[in-house]
Amino acid sequence: MIETMQVPIEARQKYLDRRKQDIVACQEALAKQDFQFLERVGHQIKGNAVTFGFDQFTNVAVAMEIAAKAKDLTQLSALVAQFTTAVQNAQI
Repeated sequence: MIETMQVPIEARQKYLDRRKQDIVACQEALAKQDFQFLERVGHQIKGNAVTFGFDQFTNVAVAMEIAAKAKDLTQLSALVAQFTTAVQNAQI
């Protein structure tokens, strides 16, 4: 049986702090309709959320990446709001 590596609390907190910065950046990107930035953020979060123990970010990140590729501003606005709530409710 393989044990799951435990990520130190400090690293998890730093990760969460970076996601809070992402929220602000995503809101700015929405205003500029910077779909490439939103796609990149969604892709990055999709790839690393589980590593840091924040599985709840994965689905919204996948949807954000897809909506950005489709340039669906309405959907992206809803997803950024959903991501904001997920980050605010996340616990270390």
